[in-house]
Amino acid sequence: MSMTKINWYPGHMKKTKDIIQENMKLVDIVLEVVDARIPLSSKNPDIARFAKDKKRIILINKSDLVEKREIQFWKNYFITNKMADETLEISAETGLNLKQLFALIEKVSSEKKKRMLAKGLKSVTVRLMVVGIPNVGKSRLINKIVGKNSAGVENKPGFTKGKQWVRIREGIDLLDTPGILWPKFEEEEVGYNLAIVGAIKDEILPVEEVACRLIEKIRNYGFWKLLQKRYKLLDDDYSEIDGEILEKIALRMGMILKADKLNVLQAAYTLLRDYRSIKFGKFGIDREKKLEVTGE
Repeated sequence: MSMTKINWYPGHMKKTKDIIQENMKLVDIVLEVVDARIPLSSKNPDIARFAKDKKRIILINKSDLVEKREIQFWKNYFITNKMADETLEISAETGLNLKQLFALIEKVSSEKKKRMLAKGLKSVTVRLMVVGIPNVGKSRLINKIVGKNSAGVENKPGFTKGKQWVRIREGIDLLDTPGILWPKFEEEEVGYNLAIVGAIKDEILPVEEVACRLIEKIRNYGFWKLLQKRYKLLDDDYSEIDGEILEKIALRMGMILKADKLNVLQAAYTLLRDYRSIKFGKFGIDREKKLEVTGE
């Protein structure tokens, strides 16, 4: 199936892209939120282009869904490849590392503050923008860092009327932006990775195909035993093709329709749901091979 032929790009995404690009010139630091299970696939390439002259912090959200060694690999990867000035693993769900986030903001913005204070300004405000694709946890993170005591910022010089600026603490203002996806996937793999973790709706791609891609990754990355235990699979099942393994999952889990027909669709939904809720292991799927990420 050709990913580029799928008409999934909503009209409001184009407007959102224009909003982010327009507002980028108003901010000092870009906080880009990615999903720890697919750090590259959930990283919108448009953002890197828009923010190339800004300080960038990549926040690896949902970090509790993968092993720490995977997180460390991606932190090193983003810094080594000059995709970010700083990186930090977080959980927007639990508030993990929010204090460390503010410390990083202070660190990244220190150069601007020194420069502005040297010019005679009594105080300096750092302006942040949080960006990320839909369903990556951006809104939940904003809710965490904004908090109950934050207040909207009134219109004043340097701030464009009507934009949702929020003062999250003294000297730090945040501009909220909608989540943005890109019009087409350059690589088919990216689309399937987004579908596996639920970043795009299950209806976008055939659910059974998405589940088969997950099975393929599980086998390639050395996690077959986890799948086998969860769904009571046999050793011999490993040699089957991905679609047949999905059928075996339906059989072992008693997912039967009328006339003894296997409910493969139910098995596909169950497999994806179980992976997303770490029912059979904590591991990411955005990798070339097992050794590259885990160091095993």
